[in-house]
Amino acid sequence: MPYPCSPMKRSYPYFIVLALVTLAACYQKPKQTGQEGNKSDEKATVDSSLQNLNQKILEDPNNYLNYLNRAKYYGQRENYDLAFLDVARALQSDSTQDEIYLYKGELHWFRQDVKNAYIEYTNCLGKNDKNTDCLLKKAAIDIVLKNYEMAIGHINAALKENELLPYAYYLKGRLYRTIGDTNLAFSSYQTAIEVDPDYFDAYIELGLTYADKKHPLALEYYNQAIDIKPQSIEALYNKAIFLQDNGKKNPAWYRQAFECYDEILKIDPTWAAAHFNKGYVYLEYMQQYDSAAVEFSEAINLVPAYTKAYYNRGLSFESLNKTKEAKEDYTQALKLEPTFTDAAKALSRVKGEK
Repeated sequence: MPYPCSPMKRSYPYFIVLALVTLAACYQKPKQTGQEGNKSDEKATVDSSLQNLNQKILEDPNNYLNYLNRAKYYGQRENYDLAFLDVARALQSDSTQDEIYLYKGELHWFRQDVKNAYIEYTNCLGKNDKNTDCLLKKAAIDIVLKNYEMAIGHINAALKENELLPYAYYLKGRLYRTIGDTNLAFSSYQTAIEVDPDYFDAYIELGLTYADKKHPLALEYYNQAIDIKPQSIEALYNKAIFLQDNGKKNPAWYRQAFECYDEILKIDPTWAAAHFNKGYVYLEYMQQYDSAAVEFSEAINLVPAYTKAYYNRGLSFESLNKTKEAKEDYTQALKLEPTFTDAAKALSRVKGEK
């Protein structure tokens, strides 16, 4: 029987923020995918690529582009120290090239050094004030820093050079959404899609914007994003969140949310938040406490220090009148997070304390 008296305050699901501004639009680090059994072939390919780059440098040691290309090789493999060394060599060869400063900014960004990334993008524009990549990267950082006038100035300068830049319209959408101008945000995202019908991030943002209004059109945009990237955990997760948050309007959406979480777990079996949110839906919306406890247990198996999973599993056990198990989970939650007030209240409740 569900716990009948004191209301049990639920812990809201662990939402991972997946829709941050994408600053590194160029020179993305590729994922090393290769199939099992082909690692020797991959190593041979890598070695061959590096040998070719080294050979070009030997043949033309004064060509900045050879050092820059090797820097990108190292950067893609997260060997940033060697990448920075080659960027320095490229600048020694020719310090007038804006693309060197652009990539140096990217390396700082990959290291999460936003301040120095911004400096290098500024240096890039000092060499070429029409470099649209640097303009948009500065704009993206300015949006985060709430320098909105500077951001829109950089965006408009980029569009003056090339009016068919989907990332520019995407950033406008982010800016307008940040300052609360939903209509201009919609318009900007729609323009990004008109310029590039496969612009994944714009579909995600449109989905999020409609989700803020609890409008079912969010699902259409998430589905478009999933069509573009069927293996995108971001798109599947955002869709699942909308479905579970609005399931009271359509209870069938809870099961559809489960389907999204199950698809995520096929892609990445270690994604603990998928189990957690399934448990939350069972607990909060469907009152299926046994199923909730199972899902929270799966989350804990993947992340043993998952405080909120212990707390919510405790709520599930408490609703099943399994007081001993509930006490253990509330106690464990408090061990992991001694200031977790809700867990402390729950532990006092099951102990019969006032």
